[in-house]
Amino acid sequence: MSSNHNPLTVALLALGLVSSAIPVMAAPNATTPSTLTPQSACVPAAERYARRFRLGGAVNSPKTFDYTALKQYAPSKANVAYYSGSAGLVTTSYVGVLLYDLLSKAGVITDPDIKNDLNRKYVVITATDCYQTIVSYAEIDPGFGGQPVLVAYENADGTPLGSSEGMARLVVPGDKKGGRYVSNVKSITVRSAP
Repeated sequence: MSSNHNPLTVALLALGLVSSAIPVMAAPNATTPSTLTPQSACVPAAERYARRFRLGGAVNSPKTFDYTALKQYAPSKANVAYYSGSAGLVTTSYVGVLLYDLLSKAGVITDPDIKNDLNRKYVVITATDCYQTIVSYAEIDPGFGGQPVLVAYENADGTPLGSSEGMARLVVPGDKKGGRYVSNVKSITVRSAP
């Protein structure tokens, strides 16, 4: 790992304790690691609506999901309340697929020589505008945190998400702030702590 990364951030990632969005920043004159989204891949505001996303990284079966593909999974509902910038308190409900279910079906790749290797895994969720956040695998694993983090595709009334949300958005019940409620998801990537 490059010495340009904050040692505290690396330690928190390794322990699965990161619980808020981490901005993607590179040190001056540093090469951006290939795991980060280059700014050139960001989409202008008028074109940000994501019709599909790619699940990849350290998984056995990478896959691209659209609305129809997500609806093939068992649906879950989340009633949430969180604070979101100028909107203040947001109270709403979503229907979608548990992130844990998507990752289980894709088959997270582990190293059998590393004790509890799944606890070293984290998931990077990236939006079309290059906004990113991280969820640790242990946070969503029913044997550990068991948090019902959702990849939502509908409102509770069965209507598709709004045009500003994209086809899918990340919903993190229990978060008091909406920083990890990522709209217009374009990729979900499984990584391993260094």
